[in-house]
Amino acid sequence: DALNGGRRLLGLDVGVKHLGVAISDAECRIARTSRVIKDNVAGFVVGYPVSIAGLWGLQTVKVDEFVSRLRNTEAFEGLVYSWEDERFTSQVVASMLKDYDINPLILKHISDKFSAVNILQACLDRLNRLAREMSLFETMY
Repeated sequence: DALNGGRRLLGLDVGVKHLGVAISDAECRIARTSRVIKDNVAGFVVGYPVSIAGLWGLQTVKVDEFVSRLRNTEAFEGLVYSWEDERFTSQVVASMLKDYDINPLILKHISDKFSAVNILQACLDRLNRLAREMSLFETMY
């Protein structure tokens, strides 16, 4: 269990040209940007691109293919993969960075990293909320 075993989760924002990578802390509470995939990883949280209406598109197929290739590498065998809806990730990140005067070429690179952080943090928040609810439930019964 990633939440109890001190193992980290990776967040991935799979783009057309770039890959945004984020990593959780050992307690799986906070996500941050990362350049490299580190050891002691329990699994991946992959941003899943669907339209506002919930429909799949070409990028959804590309992400599926990427994850399929990732799963077939020995280095990532046996890890857990989870999907996170990334419908509004780009808008959230753009809103965060809009007041900074950042070169557009650099902005795209930064946006990919922060998108991965946003994807992973959304999953971590949900997992920790569920863990608290389960703990509360167990104390009641």
